[in-house]
Amino acid sequence: MSLGNHVRVFICVVFMGVLVGVVYNAKKDITDNEYIETVKEGYLASFSEVSVRNAFNYAFFEPYWRYYQAKTGEHVVELSGDITFQGEKGHAILQFVVDEQASQFTAFAMKFNDVVLSANERRMLISMVYETWHMKQLAYE
Repeated sequence: MSLGNHVRVFICVVFMGVLVGVVYNAKKDITDNEYIETVKEGYLASFSEVSVRNAFNYAFFEPYWRYYQAKTGEHVVELSGDITFQGEKGHAILQFVVDEQASQFTAFAMKFNDVVLSANERRMLISMVYETWHMKQLAYE
């Protein structure tokens, strides 16, 4: 091999090493921590018969939970997944804000197919999720 080929191989190896380093050090989603567990194991005020985890796991197709800390310092647990809402199949994203001192949370914001839901639509979506859970429970009995 000539000196030029050695230089090219060296540059390729260095480039691949940098690329692997960037990919390896890229920020990963946090999908398992105490805030996610607080929401999953908790209950929404009007629906105390079933945990959030169980209700949404029945209604969402492939639910995905992740945590992040907002720029405001709030602890946010985000749940996303596919669901049928108001007769339309689509992707929903729900955000819960967790109060770390009280180990409580509130449903904060929701989107369906990238459209922010109003307060009334949020209530409808949550009610539909729990109705789906209830109907599936009846089907298994």
